[in-house]
Amino acid sequence: MNTHALIFVDSSIDDDNSLTFNGQFIPDYIANQLQSIPAIDTIHYGIPSQYHGRLQARSPFVYTTSDNPDFWNTFFIRTEAIHAIKIPADAAFFQSSIISQMLDTHLQYLSEFTFSYNLPSGYACEIISKSALENPLAHPQSNDSLCDIIKSNLNQFDVELFYKEPDIRWHRIHFRAGTIRDRLIMQNIINHTGTIPEYESLQTVIDHNPGVLFTTPSYVTIELCGRCNLDCIFCYRKQLSPNHGDMDFSTVQTLLEKMRIFNTPYAVCFGGSGEPLLHPQFFKILELCSNEELIHTIVIETNGIYADTAFATTVATLNKKIITIVNINGYNPETYQKLHNADHFATVYANIMHLHEMLKANNKNNSLYVQIMKINETEPFLDSYYDLFEQHKIPIILQKQNTYTGRITDRRYSDLTPLQRKPCWHLQQDLYIVYDGSVAFCMQDFDCSARRGTILHDDLKALWEQQKQHFVNDYKQNRATKPDCNSCDEWYTFNL
Repeated sequence: MNTHALIFVDSSIDDDNSLTFNGQFIPDYIANQLQSIPAIDTIHYGIPSQYHGRLQARSPFVYTTSDNPDFWNTFFIRTEAIHAIKIPADAAFFQSSIISQMLDTHLQYLSEFTFSYNLPSGYACEIISKSALENPLAHPQSNDSLCDIIKSNLNQFDVELFYKEPDIRWHRIHFRAGTIRDRLIMQNIINHTGTIPEYESLQTVIDHNPGVLFTTPSYVTIELCGRCNLDCIFCYRKQLSPNHGDMDFSTVQTLLEKMRIFNTPYAVCFGGSGEPLLHPQFFKILELCSNEELIHTIVIETNGIYADTAFATTVATLNKKIITIVNINGYNPETYQKLHNADHFATVYANIMHLHEMLKANNKNNSLYVQIMKINETEPFLDSYYDLFEQHKIPIILQKQNTYTGRITDRRYSDLTPLQRKPCWHLQQDLYIVYDGSVAFCMQDFDCSARRGTILHDDLKALWEQQKQHFVNDYKQNRATKPDCNSCDEWYTFNL
């Protein structure tokens, strides 16, 4: 059938470090596995122009931005292939039997494109037929990946979806060595099993050894300030006694220093009980975190009252790490007043519009979001809220209310909690640091009644190991009672 394979290096990879795993060069491992599939005629390689590694010597197909339609047009002309199997070059757990099954499905149904919506990347592939390029939607002028174009227009192409048990999407693992956390998880699995497990046995391996999913903190919430100039009807600050204060600059420095022991990228969120922009050294702290190499994203959750020109200028001119989320639960002064018990709508709305324009002028699109809570009081005007901000193309986050294990009034008008309980994503990934440096049990432990310790005096790695045990216990349904994990419905939510 003139089927060729393309072992494809993602644009984020520029050398062979991400293509080497467990002492093996992954593209060679994949190529050896492909030898067992008779239907594949030839193996090729695709690399980004900035890549410098051993695949350069294998006459690869080179691209600049993505494997766009023009790239695939060149591929099919040069190879004279009819079908192409695109395989990630960093798929360290690659399994040829799955690719063989997907190819059989593709050929049986004469599909233009075959992919799996449930198999994790690293086990699955994407199969493209030359005929897909005949579709007007796949015009060569597009810089988007042809695979992404087809997935965005499924009804316009002849597409076959491949499904295979077990469905482990809820673990959010991609089994790609190019991503540090996926690499760590794969290494943990090999350390437990001594080998690369067959996909069919993966869920069993994880169930017996849930600690393999636990790596390093990926999302760190920092409570810079416990003060706030609003009195929102859904806020938990009323439950705090005494109220929290401001975090010392030196505490932030200590946290960043201790996070370096993990040596993995992570995101920081300025959140907690108060308004971060009220901190007297906010801009100094923001600059400190912006210059920290391991921090890949900074999320600022603000009520927007002080997101003025100085704030807009700073976030628009600093690096692209910063995402601003403005909590504005109203579309006019009247609705805003009822939710926030204050009359700041005009100020916040003007600040949002100014920040939006500043970010656009500095080519920082998708760096600003507005957020509204999905509760009884906002449901009647959600359509008007969306109309207000969508006309400016400002993305909207519809936030689920957190009742903090029943400690504040439940105002939800619908309950979207999954019927089947899964292990807690936050215990697996998050750290919650309170203003005085205390490491809370999790975000539900906002008063630190079950705190793990403090970054000022304790070994952060030891505190993280303590959290690992709680995650493993939670996975085995032996949940903590303080805070009451059985009463929590945040276990299925996640941040980044």
